[in-house]
Amino acid sequence: MTDRLRWSLVAGVSLAAALIAVACGSDSSTSTPPTSPTCSYSVSQPTTTFGPEGGTSSAAVTAGSTCTWTATSSGSFVTVSSGASGTGNGTVQFTVAVNTGGDRVATLTIAGTAITITQRAVSSGPAPTLAAPTANSPIGGQHVTPGRPTLIVNNATSTGNIGTVTYRFEVSDQPTFPPDPVRTFTADGVAQGAGTTSWVVNRDLGADVLWYWHARATNGTVTGAYSATETFSTAPSCAFTLTPASAAINGTGGTTTIAVTTGSTCTWAASTSDSFLSVSGGGTGNGTITVTVAPNAGGPRTGTVTVTGGGATTTFSITQDVNCVYNPTPNGATLSNAAFAGQSFVVTTSSPSCGWRAVSDSPWLTVTAGDTNTGQGTVTFAVQANTTGLQRIGMININGLIGGIGSFVVTQQP
Repeated sequence: MTDRLRWSLVAGVSLAAALIAVACGSDSSTSTPPTSPTCSYSVSQPTTTFGPEGGTSSAAVTAGSTCTWTATSSGSFVTVSSGASGTGNGTVQFTVAVNTGGDRVATLTIAGTAITITQRAVSSGPAPTLAAPTANSPIGGQHVTPGRPTLIVNNATSTGNIGTVTYRFEVSDQPTFPPDPVRTFTADGVAQGAGTTSWVVNRDLGADVLWYWHARATNGTVTGAYSATETFSTAPSCAFTLTPASAAINGTGGTTTIAVTTGSTCTWAASTSDSFLSVSGGGTGNGTITVTVAPNAGGPRTGTVTVTGGGATTTFSITQDVNCVYNPTPNGATLSNAAFAGQSFVVTTSSPSCGWRAVSDSPWLTVTAGDTNTGQGTVTFAVQANTTGLQRIGMININGLIGGIGSFVVTQQP
């Protein structure tokens, strides 16, 4: 190969290489390198002020799923116990040690957020204390109505600057208070009352069960002991049998007595909302009710006596007829010793619903028509001749079908 030909080949290769380099340089200058995602962080506010006894707290971190973060403390008395680093959402827990010196401050930096932690100096006086409260009610196995009873404690005594106090109540069907939400019911943060603190149980308690309960007080950093465990029992489900089951009283009124049969622990009371009835009676176990019914000046009426207790209700019905008054007009007749027929008188009543029957009490005096009627009616009668030689007196009695009576008197001369 000649030098000229070799030079030509070398020049061509160099030119091609140069063109390729230019082309590659052009692509590189126009491409866009990938960018990293922008991360933002949100940190919830933890407890920032602690007493000399120290304590624990936590803060929640909210971040994108690929965003990393760390948690650090500037002071040795504040230590990150968990969550010193993380990616995405997480929780940082930290502990503040007991302070035996003066006031101190540290900065807790979580995901770039600086949080100032302040701890007070140890007090020159004794540390605050909380004693156990004492159970007030119900205690000693006391019977209560099934449902949601109210538990009451006498407030826990305290020393020092104790601050705001709340209570934790626990009630269970077991004396060990197992951590089972079906058997043990609890409440935290019950605000302290004046002298006593109460809590209405947050579940319906079943009947015929012995329940155990206690409570303790806390101010958030100092927590007292539980009160001595006390007991109460929910009464058994009660049923009431009333004897008789109902009563019918005539219009003149009166009294009736109802016998109540129930369980020996069932407490009950009797009442009525009907103004014409007066009721007395109540107690625990078997007993009696006395009902007084006023006279009825109007039409028939019905009243109800209600017996309640132990979650049960039973009613007793009292019906009362109208108070009927029967007035014969005239109220009698005086006749000679001869026989008479077709004599009559009119009976008026206090109510159109008052039924009655006319009955003679003497064989010589006979009701011949109108012996049965309702409301106003006419009675016709006859008399036999008087051959006795003596004056005689007979009566036609107006007997009310629902109470009441009237009389028509017949006097016959000798």
